[in-house]
Amino acid sequence: MKILAAGGIYINTENREHTETAGGFKIASLIGRHSRHEICIHTNFSTEETKITGAVRETLHQDGVDTRRAGKVSAAYGRLYDTGFDAGSNNYETVKSDRRFGRWFEDADVFVLSTDIAERDFRVLMAVAHNNGIETHVFTCGEYPVTGRRENVHIHTLEDTDDPKPGYHNRIDDIKAVLHDAGIIRQMPVERTREERPKTALHDAGRSVLQIAALALAAALITGGGIFLLQQLSGPGEVRGTDINWQQPVDHPDCATIEECKQLGDRYLDALSGYIDIDEEPHIFIENRSRTDYIAYRVDDELKLSGPEHENALPVGTEEEFREIWDRFTAIIPPDRLTTVTGFSLFSDGEGNTLAYVDIRPGGTTLGVDIRDNASRAAQYRTLIHEYGHIHSLPAEDFTEGCGGTELDCLKDDTLLGDYIGRFWSQYGEKWLENKYKSEPEKEAFFSNNPEDFYVPYQALNPKEDYAVTFTAFIAGTMPETDSRLKDIKVRAFYEEPDLVALRVDILGNLLEYEEERATR
Repeated sequence: MKILAAGGIYINTENREHTETAGGFKIASLIGRHSRHEICIHTNFSTEETKITGAVRETLHQDGVDTRRAGKVSAAYGRLYDTGFDAGSNNYETVKSDRRFGRWFEDADVFVLSTDIAERDFRVLMAVAHNNGIETHVFTCGEYPVTGRRENVHIHTLEDTDDPKPGYHNRIDDIKAVLHDAGIIRQMPVERTREERPKTALHDAGRSVLQIAALALAAALITGGGIFLLQQLSGPGEVRGTDINWQQPVDHPDCATIEECKQLGDRYLDALSGYIDIDEEPHIFIENRSRTDYIAYRVDDELKLSGPEHENALPVGTEEEFREIWDRFTAIIPPDRLTTVTGFSLFSDGEGNTLAYVDIRPGGTTLGVDIRDNASRAAQYRTLIHEYGHIHSLPAEDFTEGCGGTELDCLKDDTLLGDYIGRFWSQYGEKWLENKYKSEPEKEAFFSNNPEDFYVPYQALNPKEDYAVTFTAFIAGTMPETDSRLKDIKVRAFYEEPDLVALRVDILGNLLEYEEERATR
């Protein structure tokens, strides 16, 4: 049976002894613990309170609930108080964006909804259920009026007071009895095998301890304020400068120390300028098109493309022309650095939007390139270097097993990106680790308030993009002279690592060789 559960996520502040999560999302966990059904949840995960998000995700996954169709919003979780509640992140309407995941909603056998999500989202889900004849169970604590005129809509009122609030955690036994009587769950919990858990399930033996610790820490955070209080957008924390040991040995056949390898890379870069201006910025006309996928290839162990799957006809150019982008990528980046790449995809969302992407999964990584954003050779080189920066800094093993992606709330401790965050992002606070889902004014305010920290606004979206932009500046530019600005410190810090200095030599040497060969054709 396929079940869609929809419910909010709140922090219960009523218990003064400890902090706990609350809200309708707990109904999804209940169903998962007491059944073997395929369960998907609609809820809103906060990108500001990432520790709580990680703990809630882990709980849901452990209970067998698929969270891939949940929304993400730039807002703190709702709060339950003694005398009422603040809906927080649950106010945002995200169901329509969640529905991009195929026909899962329409194909569900049962909907189990609570009324602590955005009212319009609730109405959309009710309409989907009505249009597709889906049996629906609604649990409500009176947050807003609910009516059901269809035979297969069952409304269960849990609290009917003059001051309603989402107290589903207090009525979990009543909810359990209703779902058991409806034949949806069993009386006793079931033990799901690893194979029965959703593909993105997370599992750590210390889940409960980590969750309690995360919630206790998050309870100390103060939500509120606004983007107009710009002093809150960055903290007073100090970032240490660079400590480059120029004589540190480097394992490279053409240079022996960091100093020698830096100089060799600089010579390659200077020679490259005779063929191409690597910093050239083409004029870009921004188009707003929906994304279209064209051709997907498999990548074999020898980095050759095979098994093309043609989804749509190419509107511009030829397949041979765009396969050359892959050839450039594998010519520039050393092959031993690309062992996890298993796919190559051609797509477009119009000129000037997403130039390329990497989809990093435990089973392999796919590089996708936009066929409309590759007119400039220099820009294409920088884009390919940028995307490799993601591959280098986001290996699948650095994320909690089963996470299925590279979300920051799944990042393990003592990893490359984790160390980068600790060194260069800790001063901003947890709220500003992920800015992709914030409003444009918030993004602009964060970038404008930290002009010495980022070269371009895109770099300030999150630490992942910051690393990739910095990586590209390190490879394709010369080293900044001083540590006077944080954005320069980041680039200089790459020279502390012998492996990265050797990689710079390899990439620039390969790029120069490629351009020299191209000039003779």
